Amino acid sequence: MVEFIIVTPVILLLLFGAFQFALIYHAKTALNYAAFEAARFGSVSNARMTEMENAFARSMAAIYTHNNTREDLICARETVRKEIETGFVNIEVLNPTPEAFSDFGIDVNGEIVIPNDNLMFRQPIVGGTSAITIQDANLLKIRVGYCYPLYVPYINRVLGILLTNDESPSCPGCTGARKDTGTFERRCLENGRFPINAQAIVRMQSPAMLGAVESGSAPGIASVSNEPFYQCDKGSFTVEDSMTPPDITTRTGFWTMSKQTAP
Repeated sequence: MVEFIIVTPVILLLLFGAFQFALIYHAKTALNYAAFEAARFGSVSNARMTEMENAFARSMAAIYTHNNTREDLICARETVRKEIETGFVNIEVLNPTPEAFSDFGIDVNGEIVIPNDNLMFRQPIVGGTSAITIQDANLLKIRVGYCYPLYVPYINRVLGILLTNDESPSCPGCTGARKDTGTFERRCLENGRFPINAQAIVRMQSPAMLGAVESGSAPGIASVSNEPFYQCDKGSFTVEDSMTPPDITTRTGFWTMSKQTAP
């Protein structure tokens, strides 16, 4: 009995952990493709954030599509759109930078854009603040952060303790690995999700617009909502929050799996 009590948590940690990280790896693979598709659509739409978000929703829907039906596909896309709206998706434009617009931007009908035509004949600006050529300024580089819901029980609690546990009088010095506050990754963890990131680079096929790039990123998580899961009604295609009771063993915002109606 003593040996069983000692060994069982370790075995559960290994088995459940392998299963959970296999799911995370699957989501990371889907995220890599979704980030590339977002950059690809951004490259032909003047780097507009709305177009990149739509492309991301279409591509990332694969992780929520479990049957080859029209209803499943639409619900999967709407679920990802709900995640974007809530802030579980963060799309940042890393290039072109504001300095690149200062060096190469021209006014076209009241909009500052970086020219996308005849690039091989355009000369780089000497002493520019961006320190890049106009060819490099026509590369769209984005970073996509995604808060992936942790479905495997026990492991979500363990990760919560390891990453975000708060110090207490009964356990001084017992702090999680992530001590930052207010970041996208931290807010993912506080909402019972695991942050994963991907980057993509695509050459612009249309002039990058300063107004589109300055839209910056998807809204991000405004506050802790403790609603890590969503459910979609296949009849109306509406996505609702799936409230789950908090795990009383931690104070990290991680959750168990049983469903509870939102108050």
